[in-house]
Amino acid sequence: MFLKLLCVFFVFLEMFCCIILRLRTHYINLDLQVQDQFIMVKKISRLILLVAFLILFVHTSFGQFSTNPCSIDGVYCNDTAERNGVIYSFHGEIFKYPAPGTSMPFWIAVGDVSSRTIDTTFVSPVAVTVLSGPGSLQGPLAQNISKYSHFDDWKFTASGVYEIEFSIAGLFKDTVFFEVAEEVDFCSQVPAGCTDGGGDLVYPSTGNGGIIPVDAIFPITVGVVNRLTGQLDSSFHSYVYLTQLSGPGDMYGTLMMYGGRWLTFTDVRFDEEGTYLIEISTAASHTPDTITVDVVSSSNGVRDINSSSLTLFPNPFNDAVTIKFENGETIEKLRVFNSQGKLIEQYSSITSSSLNLSHLPKGVYFVDAVSMYGIRGEVSILVKK
Repeated sequence: MFLKLLCVFFVFLEMFCCIILRLRTHYINLDLQVQDQFIMVKKISRLILLVAFLILFVHTSFGQFSTNPCSIDGVYCNDTAERNGVIYSFHGEIFKYPAPGTSMPFWIAVGDVSSRTIDTTFVSPVAVTVLSGPGSLQGPLAQNISKYSHFDDWKFTASGVYEIEFSIAGLFKDTVFFEVAEEVDFCSQVPAGCTDGGGDLVYPSTGNGGIIPVDAIFPITVGVVNRLTGQLDSSFHSYVYLTQLSGPGDMYGTLMMYGGRWLTFTDVRFDEEGTYLIEISTAASHTPDTITVDVVSSSNGVRDINSSSLTLFPNPFNDAVTIKFENGETIEKLRVFNSQGKLIEQYSSITSSSLNLSHLPKGVYFVDAVSMYGIRGEVSILVKK
């Protein structure tokens, strides 16, 4: 914000200098020394504008998926932060992780948890233990924190919920649940189907017309297709990046992933209403693509200041699933979205907390609910196995 205001100030300053210099011969008498001063101010303003625009460009293009948390909005770094716990790149005790075989990089650090301020002087080893889960974790289980520690190659072998313990030099122990989603069958959603090789164009799918409430999860599935045949390249394997090109607020969450065939982002959100333009690119030579996201008021969506946690069990489920508010409120309305954000089920005046969803195909779904008193639950992930 400061850089933007600085740019506006120097734009007006340069315009003022240009007007004075252009009118000097007809309307204003200026001696040579004053004219030289105006010319110097104009040159300095132009130089400062160039530097500021370059900084803004770099921040917009690379800061979104930077491995340095100190460059991310909402995270603060200093050498005097209180050390009272572990700070993660994600929020909450449950991390919505992508399908088995894919990696969604994240970082951890030590500092003041409430303000998300990292202690940049902290150096210590961190050890990871899988306490429970339906499969195994592939990736580094021990590394060092030097300001922060970046985990960029974690892959789970099966979908479901994993209980992960982070132990930092015996000083801090913290447990986080990784909710690993079922893989999306992207081949069935692409009209031309799949083939092995030939992909040259990024192919994103959001469903639901790209509309999402403020701060709600916006799932994006990304693959690459052959621009001539339209077929999805099932041999694709690379990093995928999301970059905000424009918009009134900020896109936040996990904006970089690594894996093969296709990748589904499960931790992307927007903090203000309005229209956003997002570029999707890869680390390879595939042609990027863009999507437009319309972010609407939370009063029209799935999250509100007057909110309550939503409980779903069993999860994953086979036939019936119990959905209820933790505070006991009765569910008045409930909606179920598929992994691309498309509304597929809607219920009103629910008399039982148990729903039979056996007709849904295997996959990942998003659920939101509102009580009869207008209390809303945050978006929850539901897995059909």
